[in-house]
Amino acid sequence: MAFESIEDFKDLHKGKNCFIISSGTSLSDLDLSPLERRITIGLNRSFMAFPSTTYNCVMDHRLFDLYPEEIKNTRYLFTLEDRPWGIPLKLQGSDGFSFDLQEGIFSGYTISYFALQLAIYMGFKRIFFLGLDLKNQEGNTHFFGFDHRSENHEDTEFPKMKNAFTKAAEKIKDMDCQVYNCSPITELKCFPFISFEEALKF
Repeated sequence: MAFESIEDFKDLHKGKNCFIISSGTSLSDLDLSPLERRITIGLNRSFMAFPSTTYNCVMDHRLFDLYPEEIKNTRYLFTLEDRPWGIPLKLQGSDGFSFDLQEGIFSGYTISYFALQLAIYMGFKRIFFLGLDLKNQEGNTHFFGFDHRSENHEDTEFPKMKNAFTKAAEKIKDMDCQVYNCSPITELKCFPFISFEEALKF
């Protein structure tokens, strides 16, 4: 069955677990091969670490030009309106949290925030973030190395991302879902830490 619009995904995975693959430097320390048997949501260039995600999310328009084939190598792609392909979502702004993605989605200043709203909309019970560091490390900005566009994020974008996630954690705290951050170096404290090895036991 081919799903064509966001409403087709409402509560599709109710009660299940998913792993969201962010792009922080800590991702490079993980063996992601066990994820082959699990539901995954890849973000931006996560295909460099794990090419066979169940879903993928991309907001950055330039990535469609840089990596068209890699981005297409996923079951479903979620993106914003006016992108070349994918299931489009209306951007409602940066600050906020959407429980009804038919109305739109908020960026929260990061594709990881986009993916969190998607995972909750899909009904996942446990959501595990991998590589959600919000911290540069040893000269690198991402698991794949250095991106000059992100070198000042610790002073500019990361504080806004932390604030967005902290507010989101408060909004979803009474829902029947748990969000965990598996990054051992994370600067984000609003979601409980759990190791990748522990997460795989669920």
